[in-house]
Amino acid sequence: MFLLKRVCLMVQESGPGWRVSADIHREMLLALYIRDLAAIEPMGTPALAPLSPKVKPSAAGELARESAGELRQEWQTWFERILRDGLGPLDLDFEPDFIQFDDSPSLQQLLRAHYGTAYTWTQSRMGEYQDYCRRNTSERSILVSEVFFEHELGAVGSTDVHLQLVELPLAEPRAWFVEPNTVLISQSLVHDAELFRSYLGPIISMIK
Repeated sequence: MFLLKRVCLMVQESGPGWRVSADIHREMLLALYIRDLAAIEPMGTPALAPLSPKVKPSAAGELARESAGELRQEWQTWFERILRDGLGPLDLDFEPDFIQFDDSPSLQQLLRAHYGTAYTWTQSRMGEYQDYCRRNTSERSILVSEVFFEHELGAVGSTDVHLQLVELPLAEPRAWFVEPNTVLISQSLVHDAELFRSYLGPIISMIK
């Protein structure tokens, strides 16, 4: 079950037959930063858009060419673990030695070399997310309520639906569904009500 680390104060919305949690995910931010920094092309799904603001791929040539495929696989394994387990093993407030990545030597080397800049970048995005929450919680609440109302979640006998939104600073206004009930969503998507509904509506229909 995917678990979110709560950052902003108001992350819960609910109504008859449904509730929504919305938050950001710190280790996922770190993983996506490393992805873009090293120009890693993920092997699996979901294939998330690049980060915004854009991360310069300055570490793309640091590893030997023969290590590129290894790094790609190691990163994919890490990201899939984050998706599966939610809260990862890293305590990012203290510079880790990344022993959890002893079986991923290429990724471990990259994390150790760039932890400082990765941490600073991640903290900046976390701070921006708190501002984002203050500006957009009301708008998001209205949109979410409308989408659930349109799908008649309040009907007698309807199953209680819990949807978790992970709001990320991505360059494309899109959403990606992760079973059983998580949606990775670009923070900019909330500003396009029609597009927001087009992504969330089918997901709600599928899980209700």
